[in-house]
Amino acid sequence: MQKKRSVVLAGVGATLGAAGLVLATMLPSSADTTGQQVTTKAEATSAVSYTWRYFECWKPKECHASAVLPKTWKHVDQGDSKTAFLDPTANRMIRFNVWLGDKPPTTVVAGQRKVAALKGTPGLKIQNVYTTTMQSTNSQGKLTLTTVVYTYKSGKTTRWVATRYFGQHGSKQAEREITVGGAPTDYKLLGTALLKATQSFALAG
Repeated sequence: MQKKRSVVLAGVGATLGAAGLVLATMLPSSADTTGQQVTTKAEATSAVSYTWRYFECWKPKECHASAVLPKTWKHVDQGDSKTAFLDPTANRMIRFNVWLGDKPPTTVVAGQRKVAALKGTPGLKIQNVYTTTMQSTNSQGKLTLTTVVYTYKSGKTTRWVATRYFGQHGSKQAEREITVGGAPTDYKLLGTALLKATQSFALAG
């Protein structure tokens, strides 16, 4: 495992080189942006501290997965290869599914299936579906990823979600899944968290 490292990024203004393009493609569609790109004063002045987090652990010092994630978000083991990190200060999260089966579909097909599965979700609006590639920052080679960005209604509250399927080392299969979710005004913060998690994620052994 690599040594733990910390990075501090502005909550809503962070871009990381080519990451700016990735974040831009995750924005809600221009036809439905009213009220969704308003930055609150608290978000503008807050900072999110990132560090290496370890999960899928059998023992305290024997963990199967690692990624750069928000330092203060609470680690919740959900079982069945799923782990979430929840922000204790707001209703937002990042969730991992590190195993999608022995023969997962391509990332494109996984994205299509996700869109189909969302049908009937209250207030659903598919904002974007895109496939791209990027390089891992943690020795995992070329990443192929498909991301589904959408909003939906939870009671009277609108939620913004991005679900990403990706393969590592040049694979086009949906080997892993990462999902971020929160208020529509959190989209930049969540986009940064998703990007950093995608680029840094690795499994050991």
